[in-house]
Amino acid sequence: MKIIKNWPVIFAAAAMLLPLAPPAGAADSKVGTEGAVFMKIPTGSPRAQALGNNGVSLMEGGEAMGINPAGIASAQMREISFSHLSWIQEYSGQYMAYVHPIGQSVVGLNLAYYSIRNFDARDDKGIPQYGTDIKVRNGYASFTLAKGFFLEKLLLGGSVKEVLEDNYTKEYKNLVFDFGAILRLGRKLSLGWAGQNFSGKQKQVVKVNRLGGAFAFNPFVTLALEQKTYSDRKGRLGGGVELSLPEELLQVGRVALRAGYTPGDNYGKNLTDKTMDTLGMNEVSGWAFGVGLYSAQALGYGMGFDYTLAPYGALGKASQLALRFQF
Repeated sequence: MKIIKNWPVIFAAAAMLLPLAPPAGAADSKVGTEGAVFMKIPTGSPRAQALGNNGVSLMEGGEAMGINPAGIASAQMREISFSHLSWIQEYSGQYMAYVHPIGQSVVGLNLAYYSIRNFDARDDKGIPQYGTDIKVRNGYASFTLAKGFFLEKLLLGGSVKEVLEDNYTKEYKNLVFDFGAILRLGRKLSLGWAGQNFSGKQKQVVKVNRLGGAFAFNPFVTLALEQKTYSDRKGRLGGGVELSLPEELLQVGRVALRAGYTPGDNYGKNLTDKTMDTLGMNEVSGWAFGVGLYSAQALGYGMGFDYTLAPYGALGKASQLALRFQF
């Protein structure tokens, strides 16, 4: 009986160790060999994107469902969030999430949809096919259930997710599963693990393993480190820092400044984006920068705003804007 009572601790320990085993096919030579690679994009979480696509032990509320489903377990209020992602090469996405505490558990629903404008269609000889009606549709919808244990020191969560990939020639629909755990050791240190997109169908949806931690030096500075491993490439270690000014200090809201870095490929120099040239980042890739504002006193509700900018060299820049409401 003692083992059964301690099952949350056993589960968390196993979850933290699982990503240490190298997944099959994790070599860089296999980049692009697996489907639904849009699932790597941190849609719905400008905060995680600004931290270099890191934050497996930090994300909470609706934005957590795309990073670590265990993160919604700390929600004390209902929350609805919206975000718009402007990705490179005119690829864009929209995200909506809803989180609802029920007793000692929390449930969440989210929906993401991606599309591309001005698709460059060519035939097998490379000749542009003007006027061709080509639609690229990608997206997913998920249901998440999470719960906290031991006074919210241990959070566990799981998601069931339907993934759609329509690349004009073929359409795939896959049912996949996410699992996650967050362990909070005191007020300063938190550890997190998430395994995403597990399914019986091989290579139709890229799998993601996240293992990381965050340390709050004080109420103003938090450092996050994370190892991300994809089933179509080797793992990469990244990190980010968040500087926060508490709401009690500013009287109008909590302001957060963020920056993060995860090593990426060299995409060359951007010669057309005036914004990147003005900021001196036309050759930068791997970095991301963001700002967040949250107020618990706005019109009697909790309201948040987040924005992130990430340069990708010659490919352009990505940005994401999100709004969330707690009630």
